[in-house]
Amino acid sequence: MRRALIGLILVYFGGSGCATSKVTAFRDPVYANAQFSKVIVFGRGMHLEAATEVERQLCRKLAPTPCVPGTSVLPPTRAYSADEVNERLAYSGADGVLIVSLVADAADTRYVGTLTNSSASATGTSSGTANLYGNTAYWRGTSSAYASSSTVSTPVYNYSREARALLAFYERRNGSMVWSGELRTSGKGILSVSDGQFIRSATSKIASDVKAARLLR
Repeated sequence: MRRALIGLILVYFGGSGCATSKVTAFRDPVYANAQFSKVIVFGRGMHLEAATEVERQLCRKLAPTPCVPGTSVLPPTRAYSADEVNERLAYSGADGVLIVSLVADAADTRYVGTLTNSSASATGTSSGTANLYGNTAYWRGTSSAYASSSTVSTPVYNYSREARALLAFYERRNGSMVWSGELRTSGKGILSVSDGQFIRSATSKIASDVKAARLLR
């Protein structure tokens, strides 16, 4: 069991509206009463900036239980041997390991129509002189009129995105999986499909479900 856990970590390290998230997860009956006092969080399958932010936000939201971002325990600077991974995990003092593995992230942009805005304006000028002869008035001059119009067409798009991740919570000492599941995060609209919105939604839901499962002391 421990080798399976270490192998998962080695794969990674070497060798608005708003978005909404849903977690479907199950706890192993053998560990129905197990609780953990300190957790290490790893983000896998995503670019480094996103992984670091996932780890940081999850640790903050798992409080008050002590939590350590995985990149601080195993910095992504080189490949680590199985012995090094095991040694560093033990040295951290954590008894639980939470791994969030991104497995799918798809975005879609669809053209839905064109918004047209039209405007028109007109102006006129005149100039001349008037002369009065008895009871009759005579006017001489010129006049002109100008008209203009403009049309602005703006294409309108519909933005949507969905990401899926696998969740696994391990007992560090023997590598047994205690809790596992799947996360689905989705959003519509240009503001709701950003990385920031997805990470905030996903980490809040994961932390909430981990606490609800009574995995933390």
